Amino acid sequence: MRKKFIKFTIPNTLLFLYTGLSLVFPLGLLTLTIGPVRMISDFAKKNHWTQEYESSIEKIVLFFFFVFIVLLSYFVTHKLVKSKNQSLKITVLGVFGVVLLLSVYVFSFKPELLISSDALSIVNHSAEAEFHFGPYPDEEKMEQLKDENYTAVISLLHSMVIPAEPILMEKEKENAEKAGIKLISIPMLPWIAKNDNSVAQIKEIAHKYKGKYYVHCYLGKDRANVFRNIIEKENKDILSTSELGVHDIKKIKAFERGKIFKLQKDVYYTPYPTDEEFFGYVLNGKIATVVNIMNPKVGEEKMRIDTEIKIMKEYNQSFFNLPMGETDSNDQIKALSLSIQKLKKPIVIHAYNSENENSLKFITIYQSLLKK
Repeated sequence: MRKKFIKFTIPNTLLFLYTGLSLVFPLGLLTLTIGPVRMISDFAKKNHWTQEYESSIEKIVLFFFFVFIVLLSYFVTHKLVKSKNQSLKITVLGVFGVVLLLSVYVFSFKPELLISSDALSIVNHSAEAEFHFGPYPDEEKMEQLKDENYTAVISLLHSMVIPAEPILMEKEKENAEKAGIKLISIPMLPWIAKNDNSVAQIKEIAHKYKGKYYVHCYLGKDRANVFRNIIEKENKDILSTSELGVHDIKKIKAFERGKIFKLQKDVYYTPYPTDEEFFGYVLNGKIATVVNIMNPKVGEEKMRIDTEIKIMKEYNQSFFNLPMGETDSNDQIKALSLSIQKLKKPIVIHAYNSENENSLKFITIYQSLLKK
């Protein structure tokens, strides 16, 4: 009787993994650049999907893509193991090797191919300066920006975001020189740490720059949105209209450290955000006020409060530390809740843990006041 399944011996397992890599890179490249993911991204922009909804659909597509790759890899491996034609095996493995190398080359050294060039932009106007936010500009885009009389391109790419951004930075420098347009580098990491110098430079831009500027980061939009949020809060004369995708806290149910509770419209109770969550969900212009109810009399909490005060001040985010102690009475918590309700919305309230006894007590009392 013919065996239907291959035995996963060490040689067969290595062959399966090699086949999988040889398929996932080229097919993944096609999926991202011209296939389903790019199609979904384009459709989402035209129909004004939220960033979270678009990401959810793309994750589903990618899940089925990887299932397909596993099944296809097994099928190809099965055929190769059962085949007695040695020359055919060598040819197939050789072709796989060439395709794999070419795909890895594109992912590592041609990352601009992964970037959509027709993304919607944000336009910010002030009396003397105008800021446009869009995707990474390739050589053709640089020429277009020059023809449209842009003063400069402001790049938020950072050399530590490897492997793509150092390569893109070098290409952008070359393309800007060819086009004859000024390139201003303000490297920002896609999280809050170590951006002090960049934030200071952005604040200076808000007051001193004149002209027309094109601002971009890479695949994500968090850094561009943080840039926009800083200059708008730094210079109240800057007006903005935004169609660039932005992470929205109302579209997610949890942060890394715990569940997010919606206390009322535009008021959310969360755990202490990670650096990436601060950057993506709190400092992007969608949140008006942040309230930390941790207690500065507790050693670890004081350290986090001090860190957050520094972050909020640096990024021009409205912030209050209104501590709640574990022994606070219901009346004290009611008074705290009423004071928070008077603050400008949308509001993010947080402790370190959003699901411990103290947090759940606050949530219950806060929501009880809304029913009266």
